[in-house]
Amino acid sequence: MHDSALAARYDALWNAAAPEVRAGRAALDAWAARKDDDHRRGVTLLARPSDSVTRELCALMDELRALEPDQYYHPPADLHITVLSLISATVDYEERMHQVDGFRAAVAEAVGRAAHFTIDAAGVTLSPAAVLARGFPRDDALERLRAGLRESLAARGLAGGLDARYRLRTAHTTMVRFTAPLRDPARFVDALQSARQRPFGATIVATLELTLSDWYQSAGRTRLLAAFPLPAAPPA
Repeated sequence: MHDSALAARYDALWNAAAPEVRAGRAALDAWAARKDDDHRRGVTLLARPSDSVTRELCALMDELRALEPDQYYHPPADLHITVLSLISATVDYEERMHQVDGFRAAVAEAVGRAAHFTIDAAGVTLSPAAVLARGFPRDDALERLRAGLRESLAARGLAGGLDARYRLRTAHTTMVRFTAPLRDPARFVDALQSARQRPFGATIVATLELTLSDWYQSAGRTRLLAAFPLPAAPPA
């Protein structure tokens, strides 16, 4: 059984965005098709979906690409689940890069109190700008980890840039970004509707990555700052 509150959040996203996308009013991303001109960078703590989940997500993206080839489909290596955005991607990110050592220490402290956790990828939802795979943690481990991260960062005076866009409560994976008007918006939304409950499999999160990257976590524009193995079980 998936978390009902999280399911409601995903449903609310769908209910708000689907009519707009169906009506041809998707929010278009101006940068995905011209990344060489995009100098925004940010620091993110993330998890990677399992190989099996990645294959299932790519299979759906192939189906969607056949309908709407002009959109931006995230390559397999770029797929991720954001645990916490530490520096939101901006052009002036370098002004805060002196904080990276503090980020590493804060994350290491919080991870030491955490443990492996599992996220079920099940179905899709929509935002005005993107198609998202819904993620459902099986317990409250991710929420407790996020709380621990915020606490450790605040203790070091590093919490000022957290949740700059919104307070992250979901465990989604962005799959598709709208970069051009849809050829047949109604057909595309209907295809997504048929996948709203489609199971993609499970990811056991055993390692977190701290990255410096562009907005899209593009493999060629991402630098691994640190990797943090999660303990198999929480400390006694």
